[in-house]
This record gives sequence, structure tokens and C-alpha cells, in this order.
Amino acid sequence: MATVTRNQEIAAIIIEQLGGIGKLSAMVGANGFLAIDNGLQFTFKGWRKANKCIITLDGSDLYTMTMGRLNKKTYDFKEAYNQEGLYWDMLKPEFERTTGLYLSL
Repeated sequence: MATVTRNQEIAAIIIEQLGGIGKLSAMVGANGFLAIDNGLQFTFKGWRKANKCIITLDGSDLYTMTMGRLNKKTYDFKEAYNQEGLYWDMLKPEFERTTGLYLSL
């Protein structure tokens, strides 16, 4: 039986706070979900300024959301948006407000 790491738990919680994998995939074509140190990263479609979202949890239980464009040839990441100090219930509205993409109908 595989054990779940703390990073995987945090990533799963962030996914649920954004509406779940099903809604993320259906609404913005999100894929490539990856648990990172204290957070989650995934790619998405529909916003010309960015195609990658990184959300991390800090020690004071606040989130940082960073979005940018990942160049698939050079793997360079050009940051287009960064917001620190987000509460869990601000993640979905902040993603929607910034990108203009909706995560639910």
C-alpha cells in the first residue's frame, strides 16, 4: 500500500478547493497535475498570457498563486501573474477573475 506524502495531501486539497479535477479538466483543459513542495502545479488552456498555474501554501496557511507561460521548447517560465496572501476560499474566484476563465457553470 502506497503512502501519501504531505505534498500530495496539500495538492489534493488545493484541487478540491478549485472545484476538483473533473471541473478543472472540463472547464479549462487542465492537466499535468503535479504535487510540488507545499503545493500544486498544472497546465491549462484558454488564457493567452499563461498556460501554467502554481499554487503554494506557506507557513501561515495562506496561498500564493503564480501563473505564467511555459515555453515547451526551452522550458523557460515567464511569469504573468503573482498574488500572495490568498485564503483557501479566494483561490477559485482569484483564478476566475485573473484569467477570465470559469471553473464551474
